[in-house]
Amino acid sequence: MALVKITSRVATVGIITVSIMMGTVPIFARALTDGGMAPVAVVFYRNIVGFVILGAFLRVTREKRRAFAWGLVMGVAMGLGWTSYVEALEVVPVATAAVLYMSYPIFAILFAWVLFRDTPHPRALGGALAVIAAAGLALGPELDGDHKNKLLIMIVAPVSFGFAVAVVTNRLGSLKVSERVVAISIGSMVGLGPLMLSLPSDETKAWFLVAGIGVITGAVPQLIYSLVAPAVGAARAALAGTIELPTMFVVGWLVFEEPFTMARVVAGVLVVGVIAIVPSRPSPATAAVRRRRRLVPGRFH
Repeated sequence: MALVKITSRVATVGIITVSIMMGTVPIFARALTDGGMAPVAVVFYRNIVGFVILGAFLRVTREKRRAFAWGLVMGVAMGLGWTSYVEALEVVPVATAAVLYMSYPIFAILFAWVLFRDTPHPRALGGALAVIAAAGLALGPELDGDHKNKLLIMIVAPVSFGFAVAVVTNRLGSLKVSERVVAISIGSMVGLGPLMLSLPSDETKAWFLVAGIGVITGAVPQLIYSLVAPAVGAARAALAGTIELPTMFVVGWLVFEEPFTMARVVAGVLVVGVIAIVPSRPSPATAAVRRRRRLVPGRFH
């Protein structure tokens, strides 16, 4: 059986690509919430798309149950995180929401370290702190504005995303890429289901926007990310994903006419620099799988 080896360079490019796609979330989310859809419904429908497209391919055998359970927990966390993020986008500038969101690399590194013994490289820790510094530089005085409480609630988003990065790079290796997406989708729907039941019945006519946010920022990025992230480990995956910060600055500027300040330019350059210098390293789980495969006779890489 031939295997395609994913190099660290290919994986990094893949993560950067999907992160740019994810940077368009505010375009869809703002349009849907402005049209009357509740943030929890936006996230629920966004994640259900992956299940609808890939659910038929789900096969959970005994050896996959533990990994699938991790995927479900990851999905619950991501559903709650995305809901807090979309709620924040209702009332704060896109750039402001992006800045707080981009603290997730430090949580990814900490979760991978504490839960999965994935000891971070010193440059990874330094890179995570540099991204937070860049975010703070871009944020400026906005945290003291009228929506401070909303931003504080939004901290759920970077914590949950950091947890998700740690899980996908360390615990989902036995699942096929499509199965990882389905597990995340089911977890998200289970986590958000009770909140959906509390909403009044609402019929949206903007299903093309629901499809757009589900495919462009949901199913496709999740497929690619789940495939390539384990090849570079939690730290590099999280830090490469921070290219989403300058992407969201551009989206805020072009689509929502938010000011594109020099501080945000400097922050974007700093983020790109961090991506370039942080080393890639497969997670311990991925490295162990590769070692086992090299010992199997007749298997080519």
